[in-house]
This record gives sequence, C-alpha cells and structure tokens, in this order.
Amino acid sequence: MQRILLFIQILISCWEVWICYELMYSTILEKEYLRKKDKALIYGNILIWGGLLAYNHSFAFFSRGILYTSIAVTGLCVCAVVKRNRILVIGMVTLYYSLVAALDFFVAFSSMYYLRESGIDFEKNVYSSSTYIQAILLFMARWIMFMAVMLIKRRLNLHKRELERYAYPILAMSMILLLIIKRYQFDLSGMASGIQEAKGGFTGTSLIFLVSMVLLVSIGLLINDSVRKQNEILTLRDEMQNNWYQSIQDELDLERIRVHDVKQHFIVLQAYEKEKDWGQLHQYLEKIAGQFSETKMPVCTGNRIMDLVLYHKKQEAEQKNIEWKLHAVKLQNLPMEEHEIVSFMGNLLDNAIEACERMEGGKKWILIRISRQKQILNIEISNSIGQAPKEKDGELISSKENKKRHGYGSKSVRRIVDRHEGEIFYRIQEGQFCVRVTFFDMDLKQ
Repeated sequence: MQRILLFIQILISCWEVWICYELMYSTILEKEYLRKKDKALIYGNILIWGGLLAYNHSFAFFSRGILYTSIAVTGLCVCAVVKRNRILVIGMVTLYYSLVAALDFFVAFSSMYYLRESGIDFEKNVYSSSTYIQAILLFMARWIMFMAVMLIKRRLNLHKRELERYAYPILAMSMILLLIIKRYQFDLSGMASGIQEAKGGFTGTSLIFLVSMVLLVSIGLLINDSVRKQNEILTLRDEMQNNWYQSIQDELDLERIRVHDVKQHFIVLQAYEKEKDWGQLHQYLEKIAGQFSETKMPVCTGNRIMDLVLYHKKQEAEQKNIEWKLHAVKLQNLPMEEHEIVSFMGNLLDNAIEACERMEGGKKWILIRISRQKQILNIEISNSIGQAPKEKDGELISSKENKKRHGYGSKSVRRIVDRHEGEIFYRIQEGQFCVRVTFFDMDLKQ
C-alpha cells in the first residue's frame, strides 16, 4: 500500500511541476521552438524534482525550504531555455509556486474541522506523514491550480514581450505572496501541533482573502497601465494619420497656388507673343511646363476631409490593382470631427486594402456605400477576401503578420463609433467581407 501511495504522490508532484511549465508555455516559453536539449532539461526537471517533492511529502505536508528550492530549480531550468529577462522568469515561477502553497494551506485549513469531527488526527494524517488523506488534499490544490492555468491559456493572449514591461511588478507581487505564506505557515504548524486553537475555516478564508486582494490589486494596476499604454498608442496613431493627411492637403493647397499663378504667366507669354520673340517664349514655356501638374480631386461627398481620404485611398488601391467603386450621397457636414474622419475612414479602408493584398488569386475589389436617411448615416465598406477572418467572442482575430497594426486600427474605429453612440456590424460571406457603421440622430446637412 505504501508503494501505491508513493507512486500517487510522485504523480501529483510531477503534475505540479508540469502545470508550472504549462503556465510558462502560455506566457514566456515558445513550445514550438524548443530544442531537444531544452525538452530534455524540462522533462528532467519535471520527473526528478517531482520525485524529490513526493519524498518530502512523505514526512512533511509543507516545507518553506522546499518551496524556495522549487522556485530556484525550476527558475534555473526556465532561464537556461529562455536565456534572457530572468527577472520575469523568476517572478512568474515564484508566483506559481506561491499560489500552489497558498492553495495547499487553504485546503489544509478547510479540512481541519471535518477531520476533527471524524476523529482523525490532522497532525498525524496530514501534516507530518504521507497518507491518502494528504494525497487527496494535495491533489485538490493542484487541480484548482490546473484549472486556473488552463483558463489563462484559453482566455488570455499573453506574450513574453508584453509581460517584460511588468517583470518587476510581477516579482514584487510574488514576494508579497511569499511573505503571506510565511506568516500562515506558523498558524498551520501551531494548529497541527495543538499550540494554537484550530480555527481552520476562519484562517483559510482570511488567507484566500489576502491572496485574492493581492492578485486583484496587482492585476488591476497592470490592466490600468496596459489600457493607458494602448490609449497612448491609439492617440499617437491618430496624430500620425492626421499629420500625414495634413501634409497631403498642404501639397494640394500648394498646387492650387501654382495653378492660380498661371494668370501671371499668361501676361508674360502675351508680352513675348506681341513682340514676336518666339525664342524667349519657347524658353519660358519649357521653364514653367513642369509646374502645372494640377491634381484634380473629385468631389464625392462634399466633405473636404472625407473626399481627401477617399481620393488618396482610391489612388493607393488602384496602384495595387484593386478595383474601386464608390456610391456616396453629398454631405456637407459629418457627425465626426476632422481628425476622427481621418482615423475612422483611413483605418477602415486600410483594413480593406490589406485584406485584398493578402489574396493569392482572384479579382480584388473594394466597394464603398455612403448613404443617409433623415438623421441616420450609413457607411458600408465591402471588400474581397481570400480567407475568411477568424472570430473569437464576437471580435475578429487579425492575421499574425499584421495583428498589432490591425488591432490598434480596429480599436481606434470602435472608439470613435462608441464616442458618437453609433453601431458597427460586420458580415462574412463567401469571398467577401463587409463592415457597416451606423450613426443615429446626427445633425447632417445636405
């Protein structure tokens, strides 16, 4: 029976280290790029250290020295694979083992009352010897941790580069958890030996409350910093687009000035013509010929900024052999500010052009419809696609090569739509993608 129990303890302990690496795979390690020696090191860590952990459980439910050694051994193995940003590695490994220890304490405190009511001695059957009861409690703690890690892998889209900015906060959070573990170890030891009154339920609840507060406050601060960073990037992106379109507008204004100056040039040409000085007239014509390449921007909506964006995106699309069709009503005013029009239409049309560019074959096209019904403005952009984009939780998942750029562009569009209390819809059909934005109760003047 003892051999079976030891085998179960080894499985549980190896599972504990394996779960740690599953967390690393979802945050720090890139599993698909592991070399054979990296895999050998990881599996060696899981099997060898898992066996030693099981041996330790045969005479102690918890050891702070073993906790620190687990952090050191696993941390060194992960650092040997990653070979950079060791602060983040140590922080993540420490955070994991601290949470496992906190769960061990929680299930231990919670079991005290039930074991006492059943006439089972907690110290002999859990705290200082290996039994099936101890194995069940250890399994329960690791099952909770396993479910949490699987949830992280499924729900969160974390990446090492994104986590690197939070290396020191993560390390600080894990250090706080270690201090909490150290404090509650005295309570567990005292209750197990009978020195303290066994108030396992209250102590376990207070432990989970403290750990939860540390995690929630830390995660809240990290999310707040991440949102602030994203807003800064969105603002910078909008400013860059506005600056780009302003430079184009300046060029158009300069071109109009040059065309306006043609009146003055005609005066000079008429003078040469009257004097029949054909040589000077010919030289003057050659000199000014290159100045009159007027760019005629068609009027599509009557809104200067909207027409400017449509004009230049049309040029970009045609240069990339993308068929461009536009159906628009005349609008003097739009619900958005000028800088919002640039960001809104620019990002939507950029996404459409990029989708056409990714097509490996077939006809590439973009169709824009801008219509108005009383106080309702509809802007619909359809484009050809090669492969339908994936969806997750009602949101589109960008392709890997342009994920960041497309992601921030889509967030910028949604932010503008939400600001003006509009609605955005999209539909995916065979060979085409369509996005439609509707603004309500807007004071639009024809």
